[in-house]
Amino acid sequence: MSLAQRLRSWSAPPMLGPFMVLVVTAVGLFAVFWGYFNPPPIEVVMFDAGDRTQFVAHKVVVYPDQHLYMVAMEDGRVRAIDGRVVGTNCRVEYLPDDPRGAERNPNGLPGIYRDPCSGALWSFEGNAISGTDKPLRTPFVTPSLSADGKSQRVMVELVNPNK
Repeated sequence: MSLAQRLRSWSAPPMLGPFMVLVVTAVGLFAVFWGYFNPPPIEVVMFDAGDRTQFVAHKVVVYPDQHLYMVAMEDGRVRAIDGRVVGTNCRVEYLPDDPRGAERNPNGLPGIYRDPCSGALWSFEGNAISGTDKPLRTPFVTPSLSADGKSQRVMVELVNPNK
């Protein structure tokens, strides 16, 4: 008897289907309860980066305690750059006079972020230059009125800021 004939004549045990449904259901329920009782430690903090008028196009404002870099774009938007590098678990250094960024920065301006662990480089807008093909993370930035309603504040959404 050939292998093909033996496979054609084989039939699954009658209780295999219901047993597999029970196993898949149990695994699914375990995953749901595991996720419910062990939520991921995600903390979201709204950081007040200051008055909107302090941000000038192509000038980086550094917030070292938050590992955050803010730069105004030519079109008036403000971009936040997260200085924490996911792959190496390091913090970037901002080198404002480094000419290696001139090729990728607007108007040929100098300045880069450098990962001291891997040596990767990014433009001051967070775009990859060398050592990586991934840009730096850019947290969500939103304008907000001050409490007195007279000035516009720049708020940045920081995810897990202490990690």
